[in-house]
Amino acid sequence: HGFGSAFGDEAYLALQALAGVAGVVVFYKLLLRLSTAPWKAFVASICLALSAQYFANTVDGEEFVFAVLFLLLSLRLLIVSRDTRLGIVRLFGSVLCFALATGCRPEAALAGILFPVYCLLHPQLGWKHALGIVFGQGAAILVIWSPVLVVGLHAPWTAGMNVRESILGGGYRLVFQCFTPPVFLVFCWIFVTAIARWRKRIKEPFPQDFFFVISCLTPIIFCAALFFHASKAAHVLFVVPFLLLLAIRRSKALVALAAMTILGCFASLDIFKDRQLVSPFAISGAYFQALRQKPFYKLGYLRQVLQHAGPERSVMIADVWRWDLEYHLTGGTFPAREKIFTDSTKAEFAVFFPQENDKCILLPRDGAFQNRLLEDWQSQGYALKMDAILYRALFARYDVTAPLVDHVQIGDLVFHLFFPNEQERR
Repeated sequence: HGFGSAFGDEAYLALQALAGVAGVVVFYKLLLRLSTAPWKAFVASICLALSAQYFANTVDGEEFVFAVLFLLLSLRLLIVSRDTRLGIVRLFGSVLCFALATGCRPEAALAGILFPVYCLLHPQLGWKHALGIVFGQGAAILVIWSPVLVVGLHAPWTAGMNVRESILGGGYRLVFQCFTPPVFLVFCWIFVTAIARWRKRIKEPFPQDFFFVISCLTPIIFCAALFFHASKAAHVLFVVPFLLLLAIRRSKALVALAAMTILGCFASLDIFKDRQLVSPFAISGAYFQALRQKPFYKLGYLRQVLQHAGPERSVMIADVWRWDLEYHLTGGTFPAREKIFTDSTKAEFAVFFPQENDKCILLPRDGAFQNRLLEDWQSQGYALKMDAILYRALFARYDVTAPLVDHVQIGDLVFHLFFPNEQERR
């Protein structure tokens, strides 16, 4: 309430968009400071802005774009000439920006190697400074995280994968979700050719050698981390700026990368349909996928869900979030009554009663875990129905070759599975 209004969804989305744009601008300025040709800096910035995960998180996502913005600001403050010692003000600002990046996304801490590498490669610094700055990093991160530590930390959500699933899931996300297959291949070629020239590039004058080293090490670190927590493709978002730093010296590769990135906004490939492994097929690109996640585009889906409710008393669990339904309730496009319940942990969840079907109870996707309430409704004669794709996403997550079924039993609950668009499924 510091600015006279509540910090709600609209304010958050506006700041997300501003952070995404600011990150691209800072990246462009960073490239110019490294004596990159303006046209290359512009093309590389376009590649960052339109990369699948950066675009998706700028339009509507988590705080990854904030973390990337602060990480790029931290790098920008480190750039000084070879014969200039890094001033205490710039060093403090750089460390503070890095700590803020970890405050937005803890995964950004994996990029902390940039400070010791900087000290080891700078002509006027050394390993003693590297050790000192590591302690400074830790102190700054502790200060940024102190409010959260005081309030208390919840255990992080894990992907729930075994080793085989982590390897396969991480590989799939890396190729098809973090990037697109053509962009992934171009990035691989850029990275391999850069590693092949390691001995030559490492001897370049500072700060070119520093940026080359961290641009090689950071992608390895974050891609490896993806395989330990393969549930979020956006984790590899930190990789993209560093791979683009490697690409700016190769004009043809940079142009090819830009062409493949723009193409990926409109069309791509996938190997999973209805969360089942199939032959590669064409899908819409990052731009259209981001749009479909917006509440505005969920109205047709909601109407299809109601059609599957039928004349009987039904509890429908749809693949939508609470705010998707509240958006249409506010606009009057999906008339329904909302009721808020609390579970045993005092957490709130919403239940909706559509006016079009007074025998139907509509739950957003988190309603699938409200066992006590679902058991009560089932005992009252309600048929429990769940979106089949949502079921596979929540309960059969990695069983990608299992046949599709009409109903499943989870504990004492029996769910009838439905596909909102049967024709599209075929």
